[in-house]
Amino acid sequence: MGYLGIDVGTSAVKVGFMTRSGEWVVRSAPVAGSDEALRTGMIDPRKWWNATKTALKNLDEVTSRERVDSIGVIGNTPTLIFVDGGGAPVYPAILWSDTRATTEAKELLKEHPQEDWNMIYGGYMPVSAAYPSAKLRWMQRHEREVMACTAKILQPKDFVNFHLTGVMAGDHWTSKGLVRLGSGGRHDPLEALGLDAALAPTCSRPIDVIGTVTTRSSRVTGLPEGTPVMAGWSDTLGAVVSLGLNSGDGFILSGTSESIGILTQYEISNTSSTVLCAPVWDSGYKVVYGPTSSGLATLRWAETALALDLLNEAEEVPLNDALPLFVPFVLGQRSPIWNDQVRGAWFNVDIHTTREQLGAGVVLGVVAAERDVMEAVRKLMNDYSSRIVVTGGGSKITSLNEWRTAIFDVPLFQVSTDPVLGAALLAYWGLNPHDFPHGPSDLRKPHQLVGGVPKPSIYDSYRKAKQAVLDYTADGRRDC
Repeated sequence: MGYLGIDVGTSAVKVGFMTRSGEWVVRSAPVAGSDEALRTGMIDPRKWWNATKTALKNLDEVTSRERVDSIGVIGNTPTLIFVDGGGAPVYPAILWSDTRATTEAKELLKEHPQEDWNMIYGGYMPVSAAYPSAKLRWMQRHEREVMACTAKILQPKDFVNFHLTGVMAGDHWTSKGLVRLGSGGRHDPLEALGLDAALAPTCSRPIDVIGTVTTRSSRVTGLPEGTPVMAGWSDTLGAVVSLGLNSGDGFILSGTSESIGILTQYEISNTSSTVLCAPVWDSGYKVVYGPTSSGLATLRWAETALALDLLNEAEEVPLNDALPLFVPFVLGQRSPIWNDQVRGAWFNVDIHTTREQLGAGVVLGVVAAERDVMEAVRKLMNDYSSRIVVTGGGSKITSLNEWRTAIFDVPLFQVSTDPVLGAALLAYWGLNPHDFPHGPSDLRKPHQLVGGVPKPSIYDSYRKAKQAVLDYTADGRRDC
């Protein structure tokens, strides 16, 4: 049997085809206008469907689409797509990266403290410009006519699923902020904004079949009519399950921004305001993790600002305690502090500090911020990971890995997988639910990272520098 995964990224759509015997092929297509979309925070959602059709056509270079037996789709989130009753967009999609709703987020927190919003959401989710509640308050204020003709609010993978099946459906985690994560409670998240709860899609488990490929979709995609399509999941969680983790394993998804966490069967009873806890449907597993705003985006900024080649590592600087410390919040920071207003800062800089040392300090800062999230995860779980698996574009940068082996206190392993494999695995688990967390073949083979001498004192110094930045930000707010 063959299982198709689709990953609806912000700038590209990838498709991957997997078989029980271990065959694995991937093709992709760019999303037209994505560079401009990242600047404006908006994009025509139909461009994701066009890119999906192109990526599927490209798949014919290596295998036949007729071999597909089930389909799983993951995608970027939280992005809001407003559609009418026929599924047609009535407004450009508002991307996860858009921060127009900063004022609205502050208003919502004045109306209800974060603890009340946690009750409304059914779990912790920050009230910030990046998340649905603030974006929807902005739409209510500035685009009333759009809201009046909106029948459903979908995520990108839901929009692709609709074009495949004709069904508007979602999953609870990707639709968080539109639906409650848990049962009970006084309010629905949409009702708390004065909106109709019916605007949210009907939600299922990520591995539940929501519909099948329609005759029309079969004609335009080449996929077999009647192929079952799963509800799907977020791209971050799809990437996590692509790694072949066991309970207790940690992970670092290192890309433009990053996600750090642990896959666990540990029973978590208390709430957290630092990291997120995503149930893996009803498997008994959970993904406890935090997304950052730092990562390769911070390194690219430093490359331009310092005229260095950090990503290709043309400049080599020895790892030592004399390096400047950099708190890498140039884009603010999500987990574990969830502060859009905080900014980066240098420490331990003197007249002898060189450009190259400043660049090495940025690399150090990005890794220390990863450890910061992992410590927040550990605190919630009262436990430690047995190993950490690193993947993504940042897992291939030697200087980052050297600092990781120096700053983290458990063995690190690198694995080269693609998040779209997680989507294909959803398609597999939809038909074989009892096989989770294992897949039909060994496509995920980690190897251990070796290198850097452990330097726990540097992380201690970073934590003090970070606290100084947070104190400075708080003082600035009081002065305003």
